[in-house]
Amino acid sequence: MPGHNVIANLYPLTKFYMAVVLMVVSFMLPGIASKLICFLFINALAAASGVWSVFIRRELETVGVLFLILFVIQTLFYPDARRILFTFWIFSVKYEGIMFALNLGLMLLCAGGSLIWFFAVTKQKDFVLSLEKAGMSPKASYVVLSTLQIVPVLRRKSKTIMNAQRARGVETEGGVLTRAKVFLPTMIPLVLSSIAGTEERALTLEARGFSSSRTPTHLEDIKATSADKVAVILITVAFVALIAGRIALWLI
Repeated sequence: MPGHNVIANLYPLTKFYMAVVLMVVSFMLPGIASKLICFLFINALAAASGVWSVFIRRELETVGVLFLILFVIQTLFYPDARRILFTFWIFSVKYEGIMFALNLGLMLLCAGGSLIWFFAVTKQKDFVLSLEKAGMSPKASYVVLSTLQIVPVLRRKSKTIMNAQRARGVETEGGVLTRAKVFLPTMIPLVLSSIAGTEERALTLEARGFSSSRTPTHLEDIKATSADKVAVILITVAFVALIAGRIALWLI
């Protein structure tokens, strides 16, 4: 994460507020063109934050796959379509299906992209610390942090287990049957190590006074600055203006 980037150095809750506003805006915007502009804006925001390469990779690996599946299904199987662009074999490409898929797909790209940008530009521990400073209990903040870290932790453990299985001579690469055979020998150590890790983590937390009623201290601290206040005001003004414009369009 960039160390001297103005956007990246904003307070975590300020960036989270921006991501939530972008998510709400993606559901409010009418038409394909406005959603495309929103998606391009999120890309520009990621580039300005210095995390565009990480952002676009995660976007394509997650929401991009959903968009592709949605586009194919809606294009070929959209019900009650009146305009058929062309037909091949038993499938027909429908104009209404393409428009619906683009509209819904861009909305998903914007909504998912806003969260992907937020977690690409914000450290998880900083986000949880900001929630705790905003009034969340340490126990609840620990649950949030553990939830955010569970997928990366399991991915690292699974890679370690797979490497250990290869070192023992277990064939882990090949066709579907080969991968199915290695699934159980991989999952059992993964589950057992996760259970053991949970117990060790609980003992470590108790040894560090996690259940203490005293206010916890932190090795690193974060604080909101004047830049965060300006950012919140600008985001709020832009959001209110967008809502007013949307209402005006409904009334016209």
